[in-house]
Amino acid sequence: MKKGQVSTELLVVVGLVLLVFIPLLVMVYFKANEVSEQVATYQAELLVFRLAYLANSVGSLGTDTTVYTDLYIPQNVVYLKTHSFENGGEIVLRLTTAEGESEVVEIVKYPFTTDKSTLAEGPAYGWARFRIASHYEEGQIGKIEITRES
Repeated sequence: MKKGQVSTELLVVVGLVLLVFIPLLVMVYFKANEVSEQVATYQAELLVFRLAYLANSVGSLGTDTTVYTDLYIPQNVVYLKTHSFENGGEIVLRLTTAEGESEVVEIVKYPFTTDKSTLAEGPAYGWARFRIASHYEEGQIGKIEITRES
């Protein structure tokens, strides 16, 4: 056996191992990004659902009811807004995904005090505290106010 033969065999074995593991690492990297984006989408759906659920609950409880909640705003959020209609409203969250921008929308049974209110915009992400309050005026349907606390 020659001295150079062992190092050549070792070089071939290391090359085969790298040939297997480099594509595997690339695949894991792309899968991790995909999972991270999917988790952010689930967090966005939970945020909108929770705000709508609490807004409906506060509206049902009657006059001057207030609830505070802490929710996580995912990193890929473009904006979080409320839109008011005659007899109700909606909470809209727009976020960016690999396929483009998409929206998560939930309907609220009660109108909001302001027609269009922005709760989060742009790179504002992380934990946020929201105040949800109901306001009733005599002879009118109750209105909901959602504000983001500092």
